[in-house]
Amino acid sequence: MSSIKTLLETMRMLRDKDNGCPWDIEQTFESLSPCVVEEAYEVSDAIARNDYENLKEELGDVLLQVVFQAEIADELKLFNFDEIVDTLNKKLIRRHPHVFDEASKPISAEEQTQIWDQIKAQEKSNMDASWTFADIPTSLPPLLKAKKIQKKAAKKGFDWKESIEVIEKVEEELKELKSEIQQNNKQNTQEELGDLLFSIVNLSRHLEIDASEAINQANHKFIKRFRLMEEEIAKEKKKLENLSAEELEQFWVKIKSYG
Repeated sequence: MSSIKTLLETMRMLRDKDNGCPWDIEQTFESLSPCVVEEAYEVSDAIARNDYENLKEELGDVLLQVVFQAEIADELKLFNFDEIVDTLNKKLIRRHPHVFDEASKPISAEEQTQIWDQIKAQEKSNMDASWTFADIPTSLPPLLKAKKIQKKAAKKGFDWKESIEVIEKVEEELKELKSEIQQNNKQNTQEELGDLLFSIVNLSRHLEIDASEAINQANHKFIKRFRLMEEEIAKEKKKLENLSAEELEQFWVKIKSYG
């Protein structure tokens, strides 16, 4: 028996109403939905840390979510795992005519992306295409959703031409945020902060830097430096919570100087 068939059989046994696992039996599409997002983030985290042993495990957890959802769908007579694989395989072939259908080969990854989008648009021609953002999932993480919104608007010609223009927009939004903070207007401050974040995501798109990856790297860097600062404070027989803001800043600057 192949590995995937063994996995599918394991999932069926876990979901068996008489002899399966009570927790697995209780799960539904809805209860598992947050797990799909969580596991995807853990894959991204393993990649960011270059932890390939952990990446292997996290990719398995993502596959588990697919197999789990497929088993539930099969029980409900909606579709099964083989149909998921078949649909995916047909999509890959359909969207790569230069590989599978003797079409002219794209000269770059960018041209291939354009071809992919064109074929995708043709496939969705029977759907409601009257609204530019109709197919953006409402449950997407905010940074990713902002990026998708901006990319779709850009394809309609609504975009800045140069990165410097986006930088100027970021500076404008920051100025407006400062103004609302000074006026102590909580509601407007939140709105302006959202505009600033949206503009920063737009800047990252123009710079061809993934905003989620950038903030993830910043998170890791902060945690690493904070841990080193705690170690440095402990060496001096001091406690972090007993230090003043000025003393903490001195330790922080020292840690930053290490690189």
